[in-house]
Amino acid sequence: MKVLVLQSHLSSGPAYLDEPAARHDAVLEACMPHLEADAKLPEDDSGYDAFMLLGGIMNAGDVAEYPWLEQAAELVRMFTAKEKPVIGICLGAQIIARAFGAKTYFMPASEIGFIQAHLTNAARDDALLGREFADPLFLAEFHSQTFDIPDSGTLLIEGKECRNQAFRIGAATYAFQAHFEVTPASMTQWVEGSDELVSKFVPDLPQQLPHLLNLYHYGSHDFCWKVGSAWFDLTAERMKRA
Repeated sequence: MKVLVLQSHLSSGPAYLDEPAARHDAVLEACMPHLEADAKLPEDDSGYDAFMLLGGIMNAGDVAEYPWLEQAAELVRMFTAKEKPVIGICLGAQIIARAFGAKTYFMPASEIGFIQAHLTNAARDDALLGREFADPLFLAEFHSQTFDIPDSGTLLIEGKECRNQAFRIGAATYAFQAHFEVTPASMTQWVEGSDELVSKFVPDLPQQLPHLLNLYHYGSHDFCWKVGSAWFDLTAERMKRA
């Protein structure tokens, strides 16, 4: 199993998704066009069984500055057309939304920290989300933009301040706003390294974070293991059919 991974920052890797990947003997091949001058996304899906798009500080609409964003969106459409599983997190989710004609835009306030969300009724029978999780969910968020749900999308998770938290396109393309893959070390690094957004929108978060991690880390890790395992299962099933 070979998975193409779009990674935009060294601190924003697959993290806890490495665990279900190892269970499936999946090879995660990272492409980092934002970090490596000679790194280029492949022209098509050939040679890959699935596509994972991770987070980044840029916005999905910044295609003039980062042309690879549009290339990533085209790859999303290619993988989806062939029913090869796709999963996007934060920036990755916004790329998927734009790939299918939906808008991305700034929110009144950035959403940072562990944010409460709920599964929709449609999620109960979903291949990834139709299992037992903590209710409500508290997953890590670190974003200033949100997305509309594409016309072909199904809303799976919704929040209070930022409603659109996850959706599915077709059978195996998933977009998640939350960083459910995040480790305590990563979340701590992001909060400590983002003075501007944190001080403006959640100035108490650095002091609260150790307690919040104790409260919500286990549920977030459990969510990642279950969702990640199910997504790699989808990939394995697609490979058998092919």
